[in-house]
Amino acid sequence: MKIPGVTVQELMAIPELKEAKVLSGEQGMNRFVRFIDIMEVPDLKGWIREGVLLMTTAYSIRHEPEVLCQIIQLLHQGGAAALAIKPTRFLTEIPRSALEASNACGLPVIEIPAEIPYTDITQRVMDMVLNRQAELLRRSEGIYRTLTTMVLENSGIQAVSDNIAELLKAPVALIDNRGQAIVASPQGWDWKKAQDSRHFPINVDKRTVAKLVIARNELDDMEQVGIEQARLVMALELMREKAVEDTESRLRGNFIDELMTPPVPLRHEVERRGRQLGFNPAYDWEVAVLESAEAPPEETLSGLLNLESARRRVVSHIEFRSNRAVLFLPTLHSNDHQDGDGTEEERSWAETLKSWTSEKALGKGDYYIGIGSTRKLWELLQSYNEARRAITVSQRLYPDQRVCTYGDIEMHYMLGEAMDTEEFSNVFERKLGKLQQYDRSHGSDLLKTLFYYLENRGSLIDTANYLFIHRNSVKYRLERIRDMTDFDLNDPREQFICHTCLIHYYLREHK
Repeated sequence: MKIPGVTVQELMAIPELKEAKVLSGEQGMNRFVRFIDIMEVPDLKGWIREGVLLMTTAYSIRHEPEVLCQIIQLLHQGGAAALAIKPTRFLTEIPRSALEASNACGLPVIEIPAEIPYTDITQRVMDMVLNRQAELLRRSEGIYRTLTTMVLENSGIQAVSDNIAELLKAPVALIDNRGQAIVASPQGWDWKKAQDSRHFPINVDKRTVAKLVIARNELDDMEQVGIEQARLVMALELMREKAVEDTESRLRGNFIDELMTPPVPLRHEVERRGRQLGFNPAYDWEVAVLESAEAPPEETLSGLLNLESARRRVVSHIEFRSNRAVLFLPTLHSNDHQDGDGTEEERSWAETLKSWTSEKALGKGDYYIGIGSTRKLWELLQSYNEARRAITVSQRLYPDQRVCTYGDIEMHYMLGEAMDTEEFSNVFERKLGKLQQYDRSHGSDLLKTLFYYLENRGSLIDTANYLFIHRNSVKYRLERIRDMTDFDLNDPREQFICHTCLIHYYLREHK
């Protein structure tokens, strides 16, 4: 914070300057005087401090008074408060160009009678500055004591925000790095619509974690003191909340580890601890696994999950492990909704995750997301295993499908598990061996075309769209398949056998 000072206007009201006159630059009378200096030489570059009142007899420039114009420009650029000059002794008059420069930049030029000693002015001004500083220190201590007491008494961050708003007589808001309001005073104040506001960073552990928004543009010294104390107390409050959240997150993580590691605790133990840690055992739970070549974006993914969970009024959880993120997603039952008539159906977590990938909310990473089936809290391990299976199957059968539920591939997975025999490999060789050999020899995609043709229920257009080729190309490939295998692709039995053989091929042999 800057050293407190007094305005030029206040300075002109002291008895010692009752005979002084403001010659120009009256629009700068609200500038703050924080220091006093006396000019001995005209070369001021590097010596001007912000808030300085420069006094001079103009002795050093008596032979070239036009230099006064340059001095005024230097003072303005350095943030000086004013120029006080005794012109009657060494200057016959102040050059008009200097007065015009003063008016242009708003730096007051004050004429001081020659008989007033500098010491009378400097002593009085410094007394005023020191008294102002002492007053601000007393006020600062009072503000800090009030706000700190609120934190120690656990009054809550909303109460701290309300106190700050009352102090500044203006709406305030504390916003996080995503631009979401943590608290606002008055509650519900939309800080984004404020036309005249200032933002102040809140730092914790040497990084900015939030911003304090004040619906005021002009702030005096007293208000600046209040804001500095408010920033400190807000940082303490956020640090305290972060410590609580970190402890709770660690306890939830330990609980999750136990649920995901056989043997799973008994049901009544899971229910008891789940209630304590915010995992409501009455809800249905799904596990979603996100995998990528690189570590997923923790802050982005956590932020999206927190916003969605708040919207659904549930407490979810996320764990990050190397290149994998595991999401534990609760769902309210329809009769758990407390507002509305319950007729509007909540979209599924799978639809939400698909929207994240389609809208590129997770960035440009190469992600696969698998979602297990709905389970009870003590059955999360099964849902997790299903989510992993969904990713495995989708990567082999549907590499362009980034989000896959276990329900989508459950039968495929079960067939793949049952097909791991020599007899089934022989069936594949008899039915599709010729196509496999042709693809290997000619670098073609007859097997893939047949698989997606069957997956799309015999639609030429859908198959062409999935393979990014023209429908006539699909038609030509199917004719080649009929010629080589003599299949009747309109026969449901033939379709079933070929489809099953292809699932075996891609899940077991074409890894």
